[in-house]
Amino acid sequence: MSIGQEIIAGLHEAVGYIDGTAEKETFRTHSVPAGRIPDAIDVKALRQRMGVSQPVFASMFGLSLYTLRNWEQGKRKPDPAARAYLKVIEAAPDVVRRVLCG
Repeated sequence: MSIGQEIIAGLHEAVGYIDGTAEKETFRTHSVPAGRIPDAIDVKALRQRMGVSQPVFASMFGLSLYTLRNWEQGKRKPDPAARAYLKVIEAAPDVVRRVLCG
């Protein structure tokens, strides 16, 4: 069977699964729990626990100094992606730095 034929067969199986005509016993389903992103993060407290200045913190983690200052002063709130990133920084700052430094 060629690659193209395998792809087409796989697509037929997927359609059968979706429309209910396939044998469900041959398929496994996986449930992945949703991550919990906090509603708020005290960015200033996080930075201070690390013992670094705003410019250093921003530089260490690829953040805009302007944005960091706005978060800390309460002028802006980090969006969900930024809050998730800050939680990762809080949990494993050395890992984040190692990944960003390549």
